[in-house]
Amino acid sequence: MEIELSQENSDYMYNFIERIIKECGPRMPCSPQEAKSADLIKVEFEKVCDSSHLEPFTCHPRAFIGYIKVMVLMILISFLSYFLTTLHLVLQVEQIFMGISFALNLGAFLIIWNEFFNYREFIDPFFKKKSSQNVIGVFESKKEVKNILIFSGHHDSALQFNLLTHLKIGYAIIVILGLLILIIWMVTSTILFILSITGFKIADFLIFQIFALILFVIGIPVLIGLWFFVSFGEKANKVPGAVDNLSAVAIVLGVGKYLKLNPNIIPENTEIRLISFGCEEAGLRGSYRYVEEHLEELKPKNAICINMDGIQSLANIGIIDYEPTTRTKHSDEVVKILTQSANEVGITASKFSLGGSSFVEKLIGQVTGGTDATTFSKAGLKAATIVAMDLKQMLKFYHQSTDTLDKIEKGVLEKVLKLCINSIYIIKNK
Repeated sequence: MEIELSQENSDYMYNFIERIIKECGPRMPCSPQEAKSADLIKVEFEKVCDSSHLEPFTCHPRAFIGYIKVMVLMILISFLSYFLTTLHLVLQVEQIFMGISFALNLGAFLIIWNEFFNYREFIDPFFKKKSSQNVIGVFESKKEVKNILIFSGHHDSALQFNLLTHLKIGYAIIVILGLLILIIWMVTSTILFILSITGFKIADFLIFQIFALILFVIGIPVLIGLWFFVSFGEKANKVPGAVDNLSAVAIVLGVGKYLKLNPNIIPENTEIRLISFGCEEAGLRGSYRYVEEHLEELKPKNAICINMDGIQSLANIGIIDYEPTTRTKHSDEVVKILTQSANEVGITASKFSLGGSSFVEKLIGQVTGGTDATTFSKAGLKAATIVAMDLKQMLKFYHQSTDTLDKIEKGVLEKVLKLCINSIYIIKNK
């Protein structure tokens, strides 16, 4: 289908991104800048939607990345505690130090498993609670609402990833090495703990001492790198977030402007919601809060969420059907709608898991994190995410101060906007 977009609509999206960056600057989760951008988005929703509102919520924004420093300390002390067992202490004292070493490893593993690989708020209460907000614009149905269609993105920007800024691909190497060291040391300390509590003297196992020392020496630069993963406080608030993720919010607003001019394309008995989530970069907290609050309303109304994240490259538009970090399978129905829509508007877009399809991309995909579609899919709602980032290019700007408007290729926002609009036609014709 041929969808005509005016030059005004096209310019509006790019100008919106430039305006938010200029007026708000970097917008780390729960910052005043994030709140200001939410207010500005609400004003834009008011211009096109039937209604618009903010939904405030609270979370612990620094827990999601802050857990890394906690883990670094736990692993470091775990190693030191083990090395104390090699001093030929009495068995009972040796068992205490080995128990501490094992417990710290287990704790570090549980933290990363829950916080990163499941996005649970596991140690969040130990961090400061702050306020954030989701922004919702609604195109109301003139008849009984039987279906809800959501287009979403997020307006907060990431804390600057120092490892990416200074090491580029070395970032992935450090992160993967860190995970390997945690897992290997976890297994090793478990074996040593079992030997210890069954009466063996740990100091007598020279092979374990040599292995632990080698692992510790390898681990020191990795642990130092992870300690400086992000800076403390406001020093981390340096990312303009043009690609990640004002690009998506701009398209959501573009959908709103198009629907304002073409309300007849909205399917009968369907309410369309435009949502910009807060605190995506704090572990999807905004979308989690939204789904928790509205789940009983969304489930019986056949809710569909078409989420967008990182719209940057014309040649890399894709539909995410699986997110490996959180092991989240997205809706086959939504993926099929988006794939069909892409074909109909002349976009070469394939479905793939988050990260990519090559070996390197799949490996990096294991530690890329999740998108806001995750919270919908995990709750049993229909969702998928549209992405468009070039892996080679993203190393230059992803979660860095260089994530500026010039990184977005001209024409990519329009292409994805057409994909979204055509998806509405497909859903209507169904």
